[in-house]
Amino acid sequence: VDQAELMAECTITSVFISLSGKHIASQIEKGMGSISEEEVTQDDMDSVIHTAKSVKIGDEQRTLHVIPQEFSIDVQKGIRNPIGLSGMRMEVSVHLITCHNDMARNIVKAVERCGLKVEHIIFSGLASSNAVITEDERDLGVCVVDIGAGTTDM
Repeated sequence: VDQAELMAECTITSVFISLSGKHIASQIEKGMGSISEEEVTQDDMDSVIHTAKSVKIGDEQRTLHVIPQEFSIDVQKGIRNPIGLSGMRMEVSVHLITCHNDMARNIVKAVERCGLKVEHIIFSGLASSNAVITEDERDLGVCVVDIGAGTTDM
């Protein structure tokens, strides 16, 4: 860390940690709820997302990311952003990405021993895709394959 600070001529106080490996798991979950007013609000979206991510994962796992895939309002499916739309019932499909609790905890401890604060833990496959593809490419379904020495992430 000291050498990086010297090279960059700045002080590093906090970091984002990227995780990959066999302990990473993902699953698709659904959440649903009623729409509180005439039109869908951010609170309605947050409520159904919360319902979806409330699924029981193993005690040894921790949720890293909850990524909304699509929303449905009544019989209309495949909605990306439902805010302002009308309906009675909304459903969301989310992609949950989890990691093993002990693995994350041990890496955070190691980083903190170096005097750094951990801002966030991110799945390395997601970090890679955020770095190399645009929002339009993501919407079109572009897939990033990160082939490493010990793991391959998509």
